[in-house]
Amino acid sequence: VPSGTTLNLSSLADGTTVIFQGTTTWGYSEWKGPLLDIEGNKITVKGAKGSVLDGNGARWWDGEGGNGGKTKPKFFSAHKLTDSSITGITIKNPPVQVVSINGCDGLTITDMTIDASDGDTDDLGHNTDGFDIGSSNNVIIDGAKVYNQ
Repeated sequence: VPSGTTLNLSSLADGTTVIFQGTTTWGYSEWKGPLLDIEGNKITVKGAKGSVLDGNGARWWDGEGGNGGKTKPKFFSAHKLTDSSITGITIKNPPVQVVSINGCDGLTITDMTIDASDGDTDDLGHNTDGFDIGSSNNVIIDGAKVYNQ
């Protein structure tokens, strides 16, 4: 995905299924993001076996997280999802906060892996929160594995 650009999946038709395959990466730019935005009704998002969403966080990591330094894009905006599911997604090296859930009703996230362990190098990764949930109902997160700073 080009630098400074959101992979915008916010206008999906009801009932759409999105399957990530292979490795998805984003170019470098100092901006607020998000890198990925998904919205809609009865949306199914899946990660194919071996697929990775790689934020290449090391390009932004400066030990400051969201508290200063470089402007870092938040990773994944899961806003305004209704009766939807996200399954089997692997996220590596987020620049800063990973999954923002807001305005959702009936969202199930299953078997998501968030791995910011590369940010341990020289303690540069910071504020790589796994999930931030606000103003939502009936959100279930099951089987998540989160390694963050």
